[in-house]
Amino acid sequence: MPFTWLPCVVLCLASVQENTLEIVNTRVTYGYLGALRPKLAGILPGDTAHFTFEIKNLKLDANGKASYSIAIEIRDAEGKLFFEQKPLNAVAQNYLGGNSLPCAAHVELPLDAKPGAVNWKITIKDRSTAQTVNVTGSGKILPADFGIVHVGLFADVEARAPVSAIAVVGDSFYLQFAAVRFARDKETKQPNVHLALRILDQQGKPTMAKPILGKVNAGVPEDEHFLTNQFGITFNREGRFTIELSAHDQITGNRAQISYTIRVLPLE
Repeated sequence: MPFTWLPCVVLCLASVQENTLEIVNTRVTYGYLGALRPKLAGILPGDTAHFTFEIKNLKLDANGKASYSIAIEIRDAEGKLFFEQKPLNAVAQNYLGGNSLPCAAHVELPLDAKPGAVNWKITIKDRSTAQTVNVTGSGKILPADFGIVHVGLFADVEARAPVSAIAVVGDSFYLQFAAVRFARDKETKQPNVHLALRILDQQGKPTMAKPILGKVNAGVPEDEHFLTNQFGITFNREGRFTIELSAHDQITGNRAQISYTIRVLPLE
């Protein structure tokens, strides 16, 4: 199972170096730095689980750099090792001062992952002081089914530059996603999945008279397991909004929906 640590960038590190090493603000998100996933919802096989957290009170050297390592364990409900990331050494540079290091990682679940509960542990070691700290959590892998996976916001249409769930007025982002476990027509061997996107304001009212629609029903290779698509969105006013993304498999009647919350700030 691929497991990738995205580069950690120190946004604020510095003076309180004598304090106890901590891991805080652990979150599971849709995409890198994206909207929070619902706490009670599990993750479908074939999806990617993104994690973010902050490390506090790493010691800095004379040049303002922190040296640390990160290790990961994921186990099933019986305690069997599901995935392991051996301690990975890293170095981060202090740019803005403070005492917090934001980090992010993601785990790609295979399409044949078995459903059930999982428990995870993140261990951080400050390589300058040999101090360690860990944080634990739990989640679940859902049974394989039709659904929406690989959800994330990107600054570019090629989906190479991920962005957070915060925009400023005038930004244009691309919400990329994929449908998985879709059916195919017996004769054409093609899927027929209809897509819809609508946006709700903070009062729960739709911002558009009709949803934006799309569909995938042609040109899909027979060995393709993901129907990747995207909607472009321009944020023309400030506020808090909920993006509702839905998919409807016209062959089986199966439906799926996710909600992605985003905040739009005024441009200063």
